[in-house]
Amino acid sequence: MHKLGTLWFSHKKCSVEELEDVAQRIKPGLFAQNARIRGYVIINTCNRVEVYISADNPAEILEDVLERLKLEKGGIFTGVDALEHLMRVTCGLESMIVGEDQILGQVKKSYQESKKLGQLDDLLDLAFNRAIRVAKRARQETRINEGSVSIGSAAVELAEYITWGLDGKSILVIGAGEMGTLVARAISEKRLRAMFIANRTFERAKQLAAEVGGQAARLDEIEKWLSCCDVVICTTSAPHYILDYEMMRRVMGHRTNKNVLLIIDIANPKDVEERVGEIDGVELYDLDSLYEISEENLRKRLSEVWKVEKIIDEEIELFKEILARHRVEKLIGRIYQYGEEIRGKERHKALQYLKKGRDPEQVLDAFSHAVLSKTLHLPTEILRRYVVNIDDNEECKTDFIEFFMEEFEQETRRRRRERGLNGK
Repeated sequence: MHKLGTLWFSHKKCSVEELEDVAQRIKPGLFAQNARIRGYVIINTCNRVEVYISADNPAEILEDVLERLKLEKGGIFTGVDALEHLMRVTCGLESMIVGEDQILGQVKKSYQESKKLGQLDDLLDLAFNRAIRVAKRARQETRINEGSVSIGSAAVELAEYITWGLDGKSILVIGAGEMGTLVARAISEKRLRAMFIANRTFERAKQLAAEVGGQAARLDEIEKWLSCCDVVICTTSAPHYILDYEMMRRVMGHRTNKNVLLIIDIANPKDVEERVGEIDGVELYDLDSLYEISEENLRKRLSEVWKVEKIIDEEIELFKEILARHRVEKLIGRIYQYGEEIRGKERHKALQYLKKGRDPEQVLDAFSHAVLSKTLHLPTEILRRYVVNIDDNEECKTDFIEFFMEEFEQETRRRRRERGLNGK
């Protein structure tokens, strides 16, 4: 576990511009070309840039990266702290919007790409696989991701609540900027009858409409779309009203859709004149309504954080057991492989003796004795060294398997070289 390390930059310490700069500098070559690093994964999102490595001294390596790149706002975790941080990230506890789901998909994508490119070792593979499982468990067993806490998603949630579901509805999104894009993407997941995107720049409306499976609409033809839609969500940054009182009176006068027209104005400054809400057949909601929804949902999510943290604590202990079992199985497999190498060599010698007419019983006895003693000699020698070296070193006690594995590998390589030199 102590070989796991992470270097992280996030919205907690960095501005958007600083994160963009970090993303340009944290490149795979920094880690792929470092012989001390056994594996690495880079996560790059709009709110964070993180790299996870597996190495003998991860803190030293990551501190060197910070120094070389002249980066000052990065955080470093190693061992259990690095694993806990990864699990908190995948569960959404470190996100700007607590409990958001998007980060899980982003982490999963980074992990799968690294695995495909052969950038993972066993430790990182186990850590990421487990962190993704933990995130899924947290979302299944708690309400950490329930309820919309961003203004855009809260607007969609409000529309669903008031219209008794958006299935089969026609939606008009006015504005194709950042907020309009978030709203359009969220709505596109519903089973709509139609979605129209109107924007001052028609080309931008066409781009967003193509992305979400909608239809672009010209802003100067907006009355036509208003007359047939069930829901309108306004998201522009215009300094003046997009929907004023007189326009909406005309629209409602020739409206073809018999349903109430729901207008949700999340623009700042407002896109919709306040008096529009007084027109018959119109329901108007503004940012104040959405802030109440968002804040209430955020309170609910924050009340679930302790449950997720408890799950993470349980999973860290489980990961320690899984890692120990994995390393033991790897070690046992290596011992069996070593024993099979000896058995093969001794069998060849025994067959040669039998061909020369030696007593079969003596040959079999010598063969079995040689296999047993040569297979067990190396492990017992390493155990004796361990007892001598252990003293009161608590770290050495807890890292017995690592010590055993490294000694075993070194000795088997040395003995193979000696046999090769001696022609045996």
